[in-house]
This record gives sequence, C-alpha cells and structure tokens, in this order.
Amino acid sequence: MLDFTFLSPAVTLSELASHRLISIGYSLPSLLATATGELEGEAYAKALGLALTIIAIVLYLSAQLLGELSVRIGLPAVLGELIAGLVIGLSGLHVIVLGGDAEVAGWMTMLVQSLTGGSDRAIADIFSGPVAIVLEDYAQIGVGILLFKIGLEADLKELIRVGPQAASVAISGVLLPFVLGFLGLSTLFHLDNISAMFGAAALTATSIGITSRIMQDMGVLKTQEGQIILGAAVLDDILGIAVLAVAVGIAEHGSVDLEDLLRTVVSAVLFVAAAIALNRFFGQAYMSFLEKLKNPYSVFVGAILFLSVTAGFTSIIGLESILGCFAAGIVLGDTSVTKELEEACEPLIALFSTVFFVTIGAKTDLTVLNFTDPESRVGLWIALFLTILAILTKMATGYFVFTQDKVDRLAIGAGMVPRGEVGLVFAGLGAATGALSASVNVAIILMVIGTTFVAPPLLRWAFSRQTPAVG
Repeated sequence: MLDFTFLSPAVTLSELASHRLISIGYSLPSLLATATGELEGEAYAKALGLALTIIAIVLYLSAQLLGELSVRIGLPAVLGELIAGLVIGLSGLHVIVLGGDAEVAGWMTMLVQSLTGGSDRAIADIFSGPVAIVLEDYAQIGVGILLFKIGLEADLKELIRVGPQAASVAISGVLLPFVLGFLGLSTLFHLDNISAMFGAAALTATSIGITSRIMQDMGVLKTQEGQIILGAAVLDDILGIAVLAVAVGIAEHGSVDLEDLLRTVVSAVLFVAAAIALNRFFGQAYMSFLEKLKNPYSVFVGAILFLSVTAGFTSIIGLESILGCFAAGIVLGDTSVTKELEEACEPLIALFSTVFFVTIGAKTDLTVLNFTDPESRVGLWIALFLTILAILTKMATGYFVFTQDKVDRLAIGAGMVPRGEVGLVFAGLGAATGALSASVNVAIILMVIGTTFVAPPLLRWAFSRQTPAVG
C-alpha cells in the first residue's frame, strides 16, 4: 500500500491509527475486509466501485458547472466549487456526507442497491465508510499539492525588490486581524483559546490568485501598488501558513503552551528562511540534475520525491507537513523548470484540490445557522463579526506601508482583502482537527465567501478612484 501521509496535515496520530490514507494506494483487500452483511467479495467491490463512480460524476460535474458560472460573472472558480459542495453536501442534496450522523441521500443507496444487490444498511455503510475515507484522503492530497504550487509561484526576486513595503503590509496584515480576531472571539463570543486561534488565523490569509487575476484584468498589475500587493500576498502566505501550522499543532496537543508556541513559531520562520536559502543554493542544482536524466518524467517525479521528503522532515522535527509542502515549492521555485512543474501540477490540482474545496462545502451544514436557535444566532453573529473584521483589518494594512513614495494606500489595502482558497484551507484543517464547532466552521466559510465576493468590486473601485502611481 502506498503511504501518502505526508500530504495529510490535518490527520493526527490517533486518526492514523484508526485508518491509513488510502487515496491512491488503498488496496482491494483492505476494502473487502470491511465488508458487512450479504455484500462480500466481488459484490462488495462492485458496489464500492459504483458508489465511487456516482460520487465522482456528481462531484466533478457540479464543480465544473458552478465553477464555470462563477468565472463568467467575474468570480474565482474556487468559489463555485465551494458552492457546489454546499449544494450536494449536508446543506443540500446529501450526495456527499462526511462525518456526523447524517446519511447519504436515499436515491443514491437505492441506485447502487438496484444494480448490485445488498441491503440498504450495507450500501449506506459503504458510503459512510470507504467512500468517505477516499474523499477525505483525496482532499488532503489536494491540500499538499495546492500549497506546493503556491510555493512554486512565489516570486522571491520580486519579493526582495519590494522588500520593506511588502513586509510592512504583510506583517500588519497578519498581526492586525489575528490579534483583533482572537480578542474578539474570546471576549465577545467566549470561544475557547483553540477555537478563537483558528478563527483568528483564518483572518490572516490573502488569496494571491484572486487578487493577481483581478489586477491583471484591470491592467494595474505592474503598478507600484500592484507589485507591493503581490509581494505582501506572498509574505502573507508564508506567515499565514506558519500561523496555521502552529494552530494545527496546538489543536492536536489540546492546550496552549507559550513556550511551545514560541518554539514552534521560531522553528517555522527558520524553516521558511532555510527554504528561501535552499532555493538559491540547491533548487536549481537539483532541477538541473533531474533534467539530465533520460526518463521524461524525471523532473516531476523528482519534485514529488523532494516534496515527500521535505513534508516528512517537517513532521519529524515537530512542525506540520503543510509547511513542508509549501517550503518544498519555495525551494524548487524560480528555476529553469518551475513553469514546467507548475503546469505538471495543474492536472493534480484539478483532480485533488477540486475534491478538497467541494468537500469543505459538503461538510458545511448551513442548517446550523438558524435565528430561531440561540446557538445558531451566535454562529451568525460570529460570521458577521469575522467578515467585517476581515475587510477592515486588511484595508487598514495599506496605511502601514513603509515607504516615502506616493502610493494609493487604499488600493493596496483593498488588494489584501480576498481570502479565497487559502482561507478555505484554514477552515478545512480547523474542522478536520476537531478544533472548531459546526457553527464556528460555518462562520469562517461565510467570511471567506463574503470577502471573495466583495474583493472584485472593491479592487475595481479602489484603483479607479485615481491613476495609480507607476513604479
């Protein structure tokens, strides 16, 4: 059996003890061993295969349709994938049901039963057991590949060029929302420290993809403001993922130890700094070696091997493997084959990351937010609080730009607003660790949706107010 645990940052040791990751390497004997009732052997394998096929068709078809609709109205495709999950998951049709006491839609079990035989209970167990595990594991592989590609796309030379300006925006863009978010969630809504930390951490993210696409469409990507935004967004990813690694680690240990927290933060920063140094002294040499090999797939396979080793090493030294996935991308970025690697990652992202974003939506139960229920009302207020704070704190970062140049600070702040796919990673991992209640998780999802929706018109308004300064 292949072991893809290096791509599963949210899986704890106890979870690994209960089941190993099975996404690509899950063997047929392992599945047959879980057979129940009259479904055994070939009949069980047939029912499982049919169930996975139906799920795959519904998942990818809904993601494609709603992703296409999102793009056509000027929104990122990832938002459509999230909404697709809401439609086919717990909040909608119950085609995908992951965790909890809910069961898959009746027509799904009836369809599989009519074609393969077996009882309703046996078919339902297939959907709640092996099918759910396969989806979860595909989603976790999607996280690893996505963060690896984000690391590849980090333009370190440009980051160094805009240096102090980008750093001042990024640092304020992490500290402001995190500190205010943590204080607000813990004091106003009385959340425990771990839940408040995850909620506040989700506020620190900035979506490079969404911001850069909007600025490119507007023709302002090469302006000084545009370059500062991109540099700050890259730094935001580095700092934000370090914060996420800390939050996941604390959630797994179940307590907040200031000494451990400081050690983890310092280790994460040093690890990313080492990755940046390795990019200069190792990345190109390693890629050049792979290019000399005769196997046409050597570059990509070698990159995945390095990703595996790096992510595994982070786990060994006590950090989260998500940081290793991101750092591996940084090390191998800005080389002669970086574009080739990015293109090679695209099919994997289309396959696995789509599952990740759809399953985030599928796990989100919007029915928990109900004004008639006191606990649900709290979740709605948390969503409103997070959304407003998410917008205001990022807008404020433009006024922390460390520069003597005349720049449009409001436009810079507007460029930092969208959370997009990075914010969803925070929400997904927070839910997977069990650190977040259903209502808080939904509140974070709604914050991500809100900031993603507001970003395009906000950016267009901010840049259209006056002619940006050209750098």
